[in-house]
Amino acid sequence: MTLVKVCGMRSLPEARVALEAGANLLGFIFWKPGKRYITPPDAARIISALRAESRDWSAVGVFVDPLPADVSEVAALCDLDYVQLSGEEPADVIAGMPRPTFKALHVKAGHEATAAEIVAADSFGAHRYLLDTHAEALPGGTGRAFDWEALRGVGPSCLVAGGLKPDNVVNALSALEPLGVDVSSGVEFPDGGKDPRLIRAFLEAVRGYDQRSN
Repeated sequence: MTLVKVCGMRSLPEARVALEAGANLLGFIFWKPGKRYITPPDAARIISALRAESRDWSAVGVFVDPLPADVSEVAALCDLDYVQLSGEEPADVIAGMPRPTFKALHVKAGHEATAAEIVAADSFGAHRYLLDTHAEALPGGTGRAFDWEALRGVGPSCLVAGGLKPDNVVNALSALEPLGVDVSSGVEFPDGGKDPRLIRAFLEAVRGYDQRSN
């Protein structure tokens, strides 16, 4: 089964919709400049409420070039299962994280082979790698896809993000056969906030692919 992470959660209702639709992981953005930023206490309240309803999912805290002590504090407060690092963090920082860590790799056009080599060699010592689209000054949430075919060789060991939405996620799954997919802007209203209809459509597309592939 393909893992599905819905990222950028900012309210209990939208997080609940994602889990009810079948998401495996929920992402909470702790990078203050981000438009999907949530304060750790607010995230903690959402996670606690959802844990009371179900333990069959995982909470991911997303950070960009953080201080390790700050990550440890937030991970404890919010009961995080995973940490995602989406900046320029070196391997020694990843090794010091308090939870298993997803390292985001921002794939530049023409440099896909470099990303593939990092994953194949596990250059950062990460628990998992997340392939996302490179954009200047943005650590993610670009709404743009990268060249999926170019990363086909390492797709099965990665989560994939960048421009995914209900009407193209099956193409990404077919091209990469990834461990999981990560969506944020592709399931949002035009003016921001998660759209329940799009969340459900995204999960339906992924699970439909899973059924056809078995």
